[in-house]
Amino acid sequence: MSKKIKQLQEEVASLKALLHYAIQKSEEEQWLDSADVKTLFHFSESKLYRLRKANLIPCTLVGGRYMYPKSYFSDVLMGKIKEK
Repeated sequence: MSKKIKQLQEEVASLKALLHYAIQKSEEEQWLDSADVKTLFHFSESKLYRLRKANLIPCTLVGGRYMYPKSYFSDVLMGKIKEK
């Protein structure tokens, strides 16, 4: 019985560490608004709308403005560079 409790305590500690890391990472996240994304990638308003509507890019609506995680675009661009 005590062995199972010890194992559960270790798993809980591991989950706490993962949760702490996830919270810290989300607090460090930088966000881009629609104007930033359109400028950086030369997207039109309709192109950005279509990407959002098809759930091809992650976004969240904050105070009537769509916001996009900068890390998503960095990851996609790095993936494209690595493919070549």
